[in-house]
Amino acid sequence: MAVGALGVPAAQAASNVVISQSAFGGPAGGNDEVVEIRNVSAAAVDISGWTLWGSNSAGTASARATVPASTTLPAGQTFVFANSAGSFTAAGDVLYGTGITNTGGIQIRNGATVVDAFGSPTAPAAYREGAGLAQPSSGAGGFARKNNGTQDTDDNVADFNGPLTPTPTKCGTTCSGTVGPAPCAAGPDGIVPITSIQTLGDNAACNGTTVKIRGVVTGIDDLYGSTYDAIYKADSGIWIQEPTIDPNATTSDALFVSGIRRNAANPAGVIGSDITITGRVETKFGQVGIVPAGVGNTSSPAAQEVDLTSVATINSTGNALPAPVTLDRTKSEAQGLSRAYYRSLQGMRVQLPEGIATGGGTTKFNDVFLEPGTTAQRLFRKNTVAADETPWYDKPAEIGIAPDGGAGNPADPRLPWKSTTQVNLDLFDIARNVVGPLSYTFSYYEIMPQLGGPTPTIERGPINAAAPPTAPAQPANTLRVASFNVENFFPVGKENDGHVITQPEYNARVDAIVHAIKDRLGAPDVVAMQEVAVFADGANALTGLAQALGNYTGYITTNNDGRGIATGFLVKDGTTATNGRLLGNTVNGPWASASVCDLYPGKLFDRAPYALDLKKGDLSFTALSNHFASQSHQTQCRIDEAAYVRDAAAALQQDGKNVLVAGDLNDFEFSTPLSTLTGSGILANLWNDVPAGQAYSYKFNGHLQTLDHMLVTAGMKSRLADVRYIHLDNDVYERVPTDGTGLSDHDPPLATFTLAQGASTSTTSPVSGNVPSTLALTLGVPAAFGNFVPAVGADYTASTVATATSTGADAALSVLDSSATATGRLVNGTFALNDPVQVNANNGAFAPLRTDNGPLTLMTWNIPISGTNVALGFKQHIGATEGLRTGSYSKTLTFTLSTTAP
Repeated sequence: MAVGALGVPAAQAASNVVISQSAFGGPAGGNDEVVEIRNVSAAAVDISGWTLWGSNSAGTASARATVPASTTLPAGQTFVFANSAGSFTAAGDVLYGTGITNTGGIQIRNGATVVDAFGSPTAPAAYREGAGLAQPSSGAGGFARKNNGTQDTDDNVADFNGPLTPTPTKCGTTCSGTVGPAPCAAGPDGIVPITSIQTLGDNAACNGTTVKIRGVVTGIDDLYGSTYDAIYKADSGIWIQEPTIDPNATTSDALFVSGIRRNAANPAGVIGSDITITGRVETKFGQVGIVPAGVGNTSSPAAQEVDLTSVATINSTGNALPAPVTLDRTKSEAQGLSRAYYRSLQGMRVQLPEGIATGGGTTKFNDVFLEPGTTAQRLFRKNTVAADETPWYDKPAEIGIAPDGGAGNPADPRLPWKSTTQVNLDLFDIARNVVGPLSYTFSYYEIMPQLGGPTPTIERGPINAAAPPTAPAQPANTLRVASFNVENFFPVGKENDGHVITQPEYNARVDAIVHAIKDRLGAPDVVAMQEVAVFADGANALTGLAQALGNYTGYITTNNDGRGIATGFLVKDGTTATNGRLLGNTVNGPWASASVCDLYPGKLFDRAPYALDLKKGDLSFTALSNHFASQSHQTQCRIDEAAYVRDAAAALQQDGKNVLVAGDLNDFEFSTPLSTLTGSGILANLWNDVPAGQAYSYKFNGHLQTLDHMLVTAGMKSRLADVRYIHLDNDVYERVPTDGTGLSDHDPPLATFTLAQGASTSTTSPVSGNVPSTLALTLGVPAAFGNFVPAVGADYTASTVATATSTGADAALSVLDSSATATGRLVNGTFALNDPVQVNANNGAFAPLRTDNGPLTLMTWNIPISGTNVALGFKQHIGATEGLRTGSYSKTLTFTLSTTAP
């Protein structure tokens, strides 16, 4: 059961049964109601005669429905009450006819005892927990309990997500009958049936109990668990299954045994042994197992491995393994959020007849996720609350293939390793006959193929045929920019995850990144870099990379991150780079407590943006390389970081500069941090311009999603020729020797911008405004703002008309201020206004004149034009406290009509 990071356990339930979903109304009206309850304990609960009560805000209450006699709710299962006039009748175990008001609440009662309550803020206190949640009067009216229906802190606001459309799961015949024998009861021989230890819920039936079990070893997990700073030996071990499946059992007859040492020369030699073993029942990260004496605390790095012969009796060896259970695709797809079908097989030897990689290729952890069947359709993360709590909600049949069985027990699993049983798939490759124990880790079920066991057959698909992914050749007269998180790129002699980087390791990493930048990305002009380590003593991973590339210069400096991780740039020869600097690195976070953002107390950025002024041809801009706080931090951290970057971009644009914001923003295109970045209209997210179905940069447990973004201001957007993600990591498994794929866990976005070329013709037009001795403004010709009024904050406007003719195949109209004095601003002798003049065309968005003598593009055409009138607008902002000097403020502007195909 190797894991990459310690998980956070779900909150302990305050009672055995909780309200897991509810709706007091929905799209079909006020009677579109449903109430689902869940058994969150480790044992079945007799709910015969329990009642659903409803109350209005005045406290008038009555029983709405009663659970029939002889109804038992198994561990982890749900039971549903539905309004007979609503849309949930098919999902209801019991129907009722008297509705529940939106201002009221509900109770689940066992006799006179209130088991759980949920309601609105106006419901009586006994019909809600805490302040209660306001119930919508229309639309999706449901709420779902967090942590897959198990979190229970006795506070409705804290425990539920919504509003949303409920997805109740009917118990049906599963709830028939009475409570069976006590869990984990030993038979006459002292052996406890594994089926009585396993449940269909989130825990074993008797965690903490010491039991004796007997079964056949069906597989090994030959990989230690690890976090960034520790190794967990007890996460490896063996799988045991009873040799004969009990046809009457609804739970699994297999489990995991932690901390069993494998023979280094023949790790799979133990498979087929019939053993009797004693251990403490434990559920870790949702996987049920036992922990033999001597192993210790499996959640501690101090846990030890033990020899099998020291804790078990080996009754015989070389036994046939139980036949694998063939996974039923229909049951897999119909099992719902609880995934009770997979849960009923946890640890057992199973077979996936065929499955297709729909969420990317084999990951950097050497596992891969598939959908049963052969339908080639990418699986994307959804913009729903359920996608946070239960990312499998829309695809409960999704299943992984784990490589641990043939991992070879590397001493430090944080270093690169390969498994002889891993299945290397590219996106849309098909694997058939996948056989092994069904493990459970990181909330997902994965089959673990074994040494000496059946080997899956692979059918390669269209992504494999086109591999490796490569950017198209860069057109002439363009600027190309990429953003690349190269993931923990450290220099020689520095420690990463407890390991000091050696020269050969650094050289191999540099070689892989060089292949990625040159061969996969086509050597773009600018690469915004993230997760490159740099230190105050001068150690800098970017230096050697720039040297290996040969025609690039690195720009980076130490940052706030304690590990040395920083942001920076690689700039190719031919593009001018100046004024590299950090932005916001000394700004403190605005949070009142760590409950708002756990970067508190401290800096706003743990990895501040690195800014660089860049110029190629006629296009100049300021680029910001960003690495926002990770998803392990609260969303508010990234919201506030996004607000700072948005305001910085606005200030740069106000100074007449084009701006490009790129990097690993650690949030999705539909998230609040991204809407914060684009909220002012200053920055446009180029994600929206990526071809449909190709906009993703990351994968997590088989779901494609976007964490890496590129945003630009209007001047850059007008030059955009192409933008795409180069899927050098997500679509394909890592090739050996490397071809630049699989070296990171991020796909780089790549944008191409046009540069001016061809013929042009120019004319000039004065723009002026006048301030008389009375501090009033006078109108100039042909575009006059009128009188500028001192001590009054205002925007002044003026207009004129340009008439354009071009016989070229295309044309562009631009404007620039070519003067060296207060470029972009109106001047009056030695005095200049604070803000640049802003210009628009045909009532489009205003943009400030450039302050670097560069042109501002106003209009473009892709056909010849003749006598075309363009309405030009001018806007000048005057601040309320801005000092104005008597006289005329003016500037002569140059308008240029150009064509690339004269």
